[in-house]
Amino acid sequence: MKKSQWIMSILLLTLAACASSGPKVVVDSGTQPGIKLKNFETWDFFQPLGTDRSGARTPLSSKLMNAMMVEMDERGLRRSNDSPDLLVDFNVTTEERLDVRQTPTMSTMHRSHWGRGFSTWPSYQTMVQQYTQGTLLVDLIDIENNALVAEGAAVGRIRSNEVTQTQATELVHAIMKDLW
Repeated sequence: MKKSQWIMSILLLTLAACASSGPKVVVDSGTQPGIKLKNFETWDFFQPLGTDRSGARTPLSSKLMNAMMVEMDERGLRRSNDSPDLLVDFNVTTEERLDVRQTPTMSTMHRSHWGRGFSTWPSYQTMVQQYTQGTLLVDLIDIENNALVAEGAAVGRIRSNEVTQTQATELVHAIMKDLW
């Protein structure tokens, strides 16, 4: 499998997992004190997006862009290719994690091989689960000040490699609801 295909599959897994498992949305809009997002009138996408690969638009980028266009329209912002006030960027990261749990089980009684006595000791059951955690970041950048004014993130376990437009829309809506 080519490296670009592998990276794309990880990105799709990340978004699908975040959308399907009810991601935790974390927002940091205090990056630029005194900035009111409602003061921005025009916007566009950062080029290239963090979810694009090797200069090519990925299906993930397209779905996120469609979702963001709806969100910005609902907020009364107009998309402008000529000197927009605000730029939008998306980034996805993944991290392999281990979840280790150890639970006690019933004590076991063993008879010694000489037949003289019994002993008991606790035993434990250890369960190890490996999983991938994905994070989708939405960055809002003020062009005039060349500053990140807000960043929102959705974090969740990756459960599937399929992503739908509905899942992308729900994720972006949840992030933007908290940012705006």
